[in-house]
Amino acid sequence: MKNDLLLAAFKTPEYLNQNLGRYFTELPKDPYIEGDYRFRTYSRYEKKGDVYTRLPHAFFCQTSNINHLVGNIERDFSPMVDEIDCTEEFQHLLKSFAEYTLGAGADGVIEVHQIRVTCDEGSTGSPVPEGIHQDGFDYVGICCLKREDISGGNTRIFSDATGQHAHIDTVLEENQFIIFNDKRYYHYVSEILSNKKGQKGVRDVFVFTA
Repeated sequence: MKNDLLLAAFKTPEYLNQNLGRYFTELPKDPYIEGDYRFRTYSRYEKKGDVYTRLPHAFFCQTSNINHLVGNIERDFSPMVDEIDCTEEFQHLLKSFAEYTLGAGADGVIEVHQIRVTCDEGSTGSPVPEGIHQDGFDYVGICCLKREDISGGNTRIFSDATGQHAHIDTVLEENQFIIFNDKRYYHYVSEILSNKKGQKGVRDVFVFTA
């Protein structure tokens, strides 16, 4: 039985981004959006007891009423590298998300998106090109692993799709994790822009859904 969680935010151990950051350096480009600023992989995990097992690779598809940009498209993202499953840090993130969402002792499936968004002085990067939206799950979790040489990237949580009144409007700093009820709230992340002359800005996150 799933929890009745509405919203939770917490800080993860500082070593997480140091040890998981290397898995973001060679992510493949997201082929389903225009531009060269977004890089992404995707994998699914089944929780049984205390064990998280990667499921066979599958397409990721959202309906057009959920995702107005690429809805009803079977997106074939590359899977996350197998090595990441064996790291203590990634297992910690899976367990943290499951504790808040699946409920005590419950089993279930967790989907994970690994996303890097880049920008520079002359062009922004859009973490959420589909705009204010829901993902079509019960819960969504966003864990920020890296913010380097960027401004913007505010995480905003709304009670409806109009975006008139934000329950939360904040910057997720490195090692911060926010989890919210996807059936109750809508979310958005503002564009990022490099804040250091001549440097490319980077924002790395894991997005968890269940």
